[in-house]
Amino acid sequence: MFEAKLTSKGQITIPIEIRRMLELDTGDQVSFTINENGIFLDKLKRPLTIQERFAHYDISKTNKEVSESMKEIDMGNDVGEEEF
Repeated sequence: MFEAKLTSKGQITIPIEIRRMLELDTGDQVSFTINENGIFLDKLKRPLTIQERFAHYDISKTNKEVSESMKEIDMGNDVGEEEF
């Protein structure tokens, strides 16, 4: 069982063990659900930022692949162009 003290401003500190279980970080938002069994705390899912989304990509390899795919391909003569 975990406990926290309510401040005069209505704030509590979520115990570190719960923050670790929910993988809560500074700035994360939480939701409270109330039903007949009690009050439940959950981490709100938020969209990833662009930096978070691409943080683990190896862009050096990707840049080479993109450069290769952007090279022009010889498609032959243009329509209407004739060689004499």
